[in-house]
Amino acid sequence: MQNNIGCNIVDPLVNECADYTCSVYLSQLPHYRKLGFTHLEFSHLLSLSTCDAEVLRQACRETGLIPWSVHSEHWNDGITLEEYLVQQEHCAHIADALDARVMVCHLPNCAPRLEDFQRDLAALTRLADITRANQVRLAIENCLSGDLDYILKIVTQIDRHDVGVNLDTGHAFLYESKDLAELIRRIGPHLFTTHLHDNFGRNDDHQAPGMGLIDWPETLQALQQSPYPGPLMLELTGPTVKKRRSVPELRTFDLEKEQVFAFAFLNHCLKKS
Repeated sequence: MQNNIGCNIVDPLVNECADYTCSVYLSQLPHYRKLGFTHLEFSHLLSLSTCDAEVLRQACRETGLIPWSVHSEHWNDGITLEEYLVQQEHCAHIADALDARVMVCHLPNCAPRLEDFQRDLAALTRLADITRANQVRLAIENCLSGDLDYILKIVTQIDRHDVGVNLDTGHAFLYESKDLAELIRRIGPHLFTTHLHDNFGRNDDHQAPGMGLIDWPETLQALQQSPYPGPLMLELTGPTVKKRRSVPELRTFDLEKEQVFAFAFLNHCLKKS
């Protein structure tokens, strides 16, 4: 499926997570199909019910789109583990109702970060039990420096076929290594899905692939040579994240232009490889 290109759904007019309702997602489906995307990632799931997800699943089928993944909520300071797991269980139910078979999560973002391995292992093991009960695979996303080795340690310790990694290329390029191909080889069979986006190595800009300094031909070649069988999933963004981009002119860059450029650029690289 690696010649298929997917994307997370973003509505450029919606800023608040709570405003991503079923009707917002429904309105975006024809747009993503028209641009050529085949697979979708759904985020901001707390505003959706399982009935909403079933409606979206049917609408995707009618539009010719595949719900590939969902992005779940984060365990931040200020909420308990039990409260977090209740939110995550809701997200897993939504994934199942959508027929999306991958759920992306972040590492626990609670202090001390990356310093309480047993706490994080226990929390993510419990989360993996929730996703497994909903026939969904869990993909842990790298965000900051040191995340990838920490995630691989957790994945190895849990040691289940349905727990793996979501490679976020922008985060990896900024915080881990400029050699993304080597990171892909290190992840190996644990790679479950991707968040493909670009930056200049200075800031988490979330720009379309090709609008930064990542070596995309080399990165895509490594993905094609890896055991990963899934689609190439982009993660583009709306105005909230765009405001922090390092290049001021790209803070208001039209989202549809980015989507068109990202799709065309990845196809161009794939044809050359």
